[in-house]
Amino acid sequence: MNLQRILIIDRCLRDTSRQWTLQDLIDACESTESNSRRSVQADIELMRSKERGYSAPIVVVDRKYYTYSDEHYSLLKQPLTKHDVDNVVAAIGVINDYCAFSQMSGVPAPLFQLHERVAVSLGLPLPERPTESNEQSTTPQLVRLWIDAGMADEVKRNRLHETQFVEQEEIDGSINIRLNMPLTSELENFVVDNSRYVKVTSPVAFQNRVKKRLAR
Repeated sequence: MNLQRILIIDRCLRDTSRQWTLQDLIDACESTESNSRRSVQADIELMRSKERGYSAPIVVVDRKYYTYSDEHYSLLKQPLTKHDVDNVVAAIGVINDYCAFSQMSGVPAPLFQLHERVAVSLGLPLPERPTESNEQSTTPQLVRLWIDAGMADEVKRNRLHETQFVEQEEIDGSINIRLNMPLTSELENFVVDNSRYVKVTSPVAFQNRVKKRLAR
């Protein structure tokens, strides 16, 4: 599967001002990594697939011309497949890893905001803003904690921060909360001191800091 080819094929089939032969579609994909007859045909079949693709209503007219049987169909309006979501997760993970390098310390905030929007849209863990591991950050960050049922009521009554928000309550009584606050030593101490009842689910950098302290 090549997403770039698939998007080009989709764009071609949505253009009903002309008729598209297989060779036309192959030529349209000439700027991609590969535009062999076999690879383009494989992408078309993937687009058609209900199990692995997008259930695209691609038909062949007069045994020659490819088109959508539904003139209003657009691949861009379809939900992402699991493969697509996995690719997005991998891409975000790679970018976040590179942001830990000093050369990437000046990456503009809009990039992180874009990551947040993508993550929220797909229900993914939010990307983290890189911080120095040995310094206390004063920049508010989105922090997610899992709180055991035995401590949930206490945390609800005595909020850890004014931004505390319960995102989900589990059947067993445990809760998942979100905070928008700096990664203070007080918050870190709270998690460490109550490690039996509290787990950091994001960001990963804060999660790792806690793990290192607990491993001592």
